[in-house]
Amino acid sequence: MTYIAWEDNASSSSSSSQEDIEANLCFMAGKNSEVSSENSSTSFNSANYSSLLQAFHETHEEANRLALSNNKLKGLNNWLEGRVKQLEMKS
Repeated sequence: MTYIAWEDNASSSSSSSQEDIEANLCFMAGKNSEVSSENSSTSFNSANYSSLLQAFHETHEEANRLALSNNKLKGLNNWLEGRVKQLEMKS
């Protein structure tokens, strides 16, 4: 496990020394990070996987629909740009 603490001494202290102006950053790493990762992987279950897989499929299908729509709109835009150029040339 990693803990991050951030303190901006300029806002938390009335002293004006350089050390008080600089922000402090402190990282602390836990000794048993392997144990926590093992515990989290055992909490994985089939229901979580199924719901994530279903969400992925729905998102993928929506992305495909949007890509198709985008391609159609690009084609229409190109046609309209060409039509505008034709009309400008006639003027």
